[in-house]
Amino acid sequence: MFQKSDFAIFDDPTLAARMDKIRRIIDPKFEAFAEEAQPILQADGRQWVTHVAKHKMRKVHPPKNTWVAFAPNKRGYKMEPHFELGLFDDHLYLYLAIEENMKKEKTDGPRIALALDRLADAVSALPADFVLSTDHMVNNQHAKDEYQAIVKRFGKVKAAEVLIGRQIKKDAPLLNERANELPAFLLATLKELLPLYERLAETDG
Repeated sequence: MFQKSDFAIFDDPTLAARMDKIRRIIDPKFEAFAEEAQPILQADGRQWVTHVAKHKMRKVHPPKNTWVAFAPNKRGYKMEPHFELGLFDDHLYLYLAIEENMKKEKTDGPRIALALDRLADAVSALPADFVLSTDHMVNNQHAKDEYQAIVKRFGKVKAAEVLIGRQIKKDAPLLNERANELPAFLLATLKELLPLYERLAETDG
């Protein structure tokens, strides 16, 4: 599973070399996690699909993060609520992700924001180490008590996103001396986020 040494891939400044390391070192770990996550996800009767980021649009600049996403859709994942496990240069993250691609129509933003607003109590009840982010492509972190402000912004700003989950810093014990506990911790996080996903999926349908 993931460990602190994996973050060294971001030390390479070139696109070709960083992508080579992502494919050789990181992507197999994403696939290994997917094998454990899929039975949990498919318990709801949906056919969940694993989408490992390929970064095909990049021609010059190497990616600042990389990830694997899970959604019950073969064509993609960004157009609906999904789960995303990924790395930035200083942390590993697992989120329930609601990205800007869900707002294809002018009315979708407010509708989805309303569904997210109804999750406020459930988000507040998550364990204290859960955090928020506002962009899956930007390394940031927000406290849970900012949730309603972030959801309000999501409904008004085209590029805004709502990400709910955990970040694990690369110096944390779970990526070092307690790395053997990391898979169970990530799967537990996934299970804690699943009820929120189910409520959003019902609304999205």
